Amino acid sequence: MTALFIEGFDKYGPANAVAANVVAALTANEWTTAAATTITAPLSATGFALSAGFNCSLKKTLAANYSRLIGGLRFSGTLGNLATLMQFLDGSSAQCSITLETTGVINLRTGSQTGTIITGGATISANTTHYLEWDITFGASAAFTVYLDGASLFTGTGNTRGGTSNNFANVIAILNSATGGWTADDLYLFDTTGSQNNAVLLTSPRVETQFPNADSSVQFSFGAAILGSASQRVTATNAPGANQLFLRSFTPTQAGVLQSVSCIPAATSAGANYKAVAYSDNSGVPNSLLSSGSQVTGATSGTVLTGALVTPQTLSAGTAYWIGFITDTSVVLQEVDSTTTGAKASNTYGSGAPGTAPTMTTGQPSWVLYGNLTGVGVNFYEDGIPTNQNQPVGDPSYVFDSVSGHEDLYNFPALSVTPSAIYAVAVKGYCKRSDSGSRTVSLRMKSGATDSGGTAPGQSPATTYGWLDSFFETDPNTSAAWAPGNLNAATSGFKIDS
Repeated sequence: MTALFIEGFDKYGPANAVAANVVAALTANEWTTAAATTITAPLSATGFALSAGFNCSLKKTLAANYSRLIGGLRFSGTLGNLATLMQFLDGSSAQCSITLETTGVINLRTGSQTGTIITGGATISANTTHYLEWDITFGASAAFTVYLDGASLFTGTGNTRGGTSNNFANVIAILNSATGGWTADDLYLFDTTGSQNNAVLLTSPRVETQFPNADSSVQFSFGAAILGSASQRVTATNAPGANQLFLRSFTPTQAGVLQSVSCIPAATSAGANYKAVAYSDNSGVPNSLLSSGSQVTGATSGTVLTGALVTPQTLSAGTAYWIGFITDTSVVLQEVDSTTTGAKASNTYGSGAPGTAPTMTTGQPSWVLYGNLTGVGVNFYEDGIPTNQNQPVGDPSYVFDSVSGHEDLYNFPALSVTPSAIYAVAVKGYCKRSDSGSRTVSLRMKSGATDSGGTAPGQSPATTYGWLDSFFETDPNTSAAWAPGNLNAATSGFKIDS
């Protein structure tokens, strides 16, 4: 059996992220379509989970047609509404659906969530967490077994191809077409080829996601990096006001050179003027002006506004700095979250940035403010998803290369627990091709002396950012099941194949 998809919903968050940002991240080559989906707290011990809200539709087109699919996911749901825990489709036509009924009964239905019930079993209580698994062959009278929490829920034969005359499925979907909602986490999907994982797991498995925390061996070049948060987690906005100095404090984990400061207006003002500023910190409050910027005129709603510093400022790791703007016009800005880490003070714009920060009014909203860095001496920082936002960043933070054979490998934190078994490891990368011609890349795993591209070497990235993945069901160094210590010691990354 070969792993087709592993999803922990951990790289689209964090919890309460703006729905539009979540949808954009989900559909960056991981899921085909997404609607009415948000990120919430995990159902297992780590990461995040997917909240399937009213009219949720999350679909993934698979790489081929599959006559039999095996998989599972963790779920918790309110009752009183019909939820489709998993639907299997041929194109746009539903072959069969596993549903959570308004009464708490789990059913297998022919076709869509309103199709004829083939069979069902068990009644769960509202807002309880369970692990659902399935082994379904698609056909007019085909075998199926559905499991709940490691035990068989029901088994038999029935019409599992209710949408078309084809004995296969090539799309999976999570749906919720009624009021109320439910939560999904820890999804795996296998086909029936190969010798690994040739049955449902029946262990309520958990997907744990780790991000790089150190360089191992790197050949790619620095592209860009950020200090701060580049995307919203809430829909709230706030206007610092006219003739104001407004700032937020950040402490870089790596040394670098601050070239510019960015914010994201939530309104348009053609005549608004801004200048970026950077201040030192004195016991948690802004202190001396380190650098100020060239004037930027005009703000456009939803478009990043960036002010370059006249003199770029070298930042030291572990030292707090305050960055922001002075402005002459009141324009609402996006907020990153519901915290109140911003500070502001009255400042006449025509007088420029004050050499010493005035007494600031703290407890202001946490505007989306971030610094744009050069000169960061490690690759994992700009390649990894910053821990303060857990969403793919794209052009504001990246590494790059164009030499065939060049490879970046990174260290990762150890697993949070020592598992009894490791069924498969997925390595995922968020990348794009920026030059002309064709390129192929591979997601890598190096264990011991063996460096492998896994199940999907030689992939062709698009010219827009998207997720690529490859799976490692066994330790490439031993060809045996992963031992926890070997996985913790392994490095992962990416390579230009051609």
